[in-house]
Parts: sequence; structure tokens; C-alpha cells
Amino acid sequence: MMENIILEWNGEKVSYFVDGDSKNPTIICLHGLAGSANYSFSELSKKLSKHYHLILIDQPGHGKSTSFKKEGDYLFSNLATWYEKVFDSILDKPFYILGHSWGADVALHYTRHYPNKIKGVILLDGGFTFPEFQEEMTFSRAYDGWNTYIDNAKYDSWEEILDEYKTFTKRWNAAIEKSVASIFTKNDKYELIASKFTVLPIIKAFFKEPFMTTYPYIKSPLLLIHATEPKELHEAREKGISQLKKDIKEATIIKIKDTGHMIQWDNPEEVSSEIMNWVNKQESKLLIP
Repeated sequence: MMENIILEWNGEKVSYFVDGDSKNPTIICLHGLAGSANYSFSELSKKLSKHYHLILIDQPGHGKSTSFKKEGDYLFSNLATWYEKVFDSILDKPFYILGHSWGADVALHYTRHYPNKIKGVILLDGGFTFPEFQEEMTFSRAYDGWNTYIDNAKYDSWEEILDEYKTFTKRWNAAIEKSVASIFTKNDKYELIASKFTVLPIIKAFFKEPFMTTYPYIKSPLLLIHATEPKELHEAREKGISQLKKDIKEATIIKIKDTGHMIQWDNPEEVSSEIMNWVNKQESKLLIP
């Protein structure tokens, strides 16, 4: 069962969840934009925790973690420095780093700056298309879109939220519904915990420090598990995968059919199986003298 730990650090609160046996290989998991550790990984952790030691982070300004006070702190390079201090305080051995969506970009930038800490990088449908290979997704479109979305993401009832979030996956159940609750707070209305003062600087970071700038520095083995829907992103995916293979020597690419961006919701069985197969291969290599 996941244990929630609140780290009081430098005047901030860092919320993270621990699951699995600490004697097993560690995977640190970073969720996507406006999400939370529970939201992104509650189902996946049930499968992976049987084999690995998991640390699932509520990223700054998300879940139960305090938001940064300065916009520039959300730049990936600064976030990597911040994470290095956090990781040092909770872990004393090398680890695998897994990120979904925005979390994939964070994982790449952390690995670029602190390669000696990383045994391998796992990207879940992130860190390979947005924004470089999505030509239609200009800065103004992304920034204005999220600005409007956060303003409008206020709901009178829980049923309204569920009606919207059920459209994010082909597979809905009580566990997913419970995980959605971890990204909302209730005042006069239900609102996202992640405010625009957190989200919008992150949108800026995507454009100021693109994921492709990290690729030439990634020397660790890397696994990308990506979605196949919507079909409109096929060209962007192909371009991103081509660049990734060009720049990163040990890259494994897995696509999961009939899945969207919340790939770990749509098919947790296959996603967890691919992660386990890949990590076990990396662990076997490390045993070879």
C-alpha cells in the first residue's frame, strides 16, 4: 500500500508516495501537467510495486506539494537542480526515472544534468513531440489555451468533472475516478489544485528549454512507450522518434495500440509489462562483470 510522506524542505512541502520493497530497484515517477502522483500512477503502481521500489512525486504546485514562488523556478534546468536536492534527501542510490507527459520532459532534463544518478529513463507519451514537432502548437496557442482552460476549469458538481474526465480514456473505473479527486480542491466550486501561476510558467518552459536540447546528453538507456491516438499526431510522433533514435544510442521504442495520451489509464497491463521487461533487461546487464 502506498505511503504518503510530506517532506518539509526549505520552507516548502514536498509530497511523495512510497510503495514496494526498498531492496528492489527504485523507479522515481513524475506526473504530467495539472496532474498528481495519484492521478497519473495509482493503477500502474499496484502492478509495478510488486517488483520495484516506487517513489511517486507530487510535482511543485500539484497534489499536496507547495508551488514555487518564482516563475523562473519552473524552467527545466532550475527544476532539475531542485530535484537533485530533493532526491538526495530521500534516496541514497542510483535509480530509474519515469515521467508521463510534462514529467517526461522533467526526467530528460534531470538526466541531462545529473547523469550519474540515473540507471535508465522511461518516457510515457512525453518528451518527444511537444512543442518541436507539433507545428500547429505555437507558443501563443499553447499559452492562451491553458490560460483559458484554467480559468474555465471550475465545476459546480463532481458529476460535471466525471463527465469530462471520462472522455480522457476508453477505460473508466472506480480507481481512476478516485485518482481524479487528487487534482481538485473544493471552494465555492471544484477547481484544479494546479493554478495558472504554476501551469503557465511550465508552458513557457516547454518553449524556452525544449526537450530536444537534452537528447545529445542522454547516455543512459531510454525507453519510450507512446500512444497511437489521436491519429493527427502520427507525423509528429514519427519525427520525434526519428530524432530520439538519432541522438540517443540506447533507445527502445514501444507503441501501445488503441491508446491515447493517458496511456497508463488505457492499458495499464501492457504498459506495466513493457516497463518490467525493459527494467529487468537493464538490471541483468548491470550484473554482467
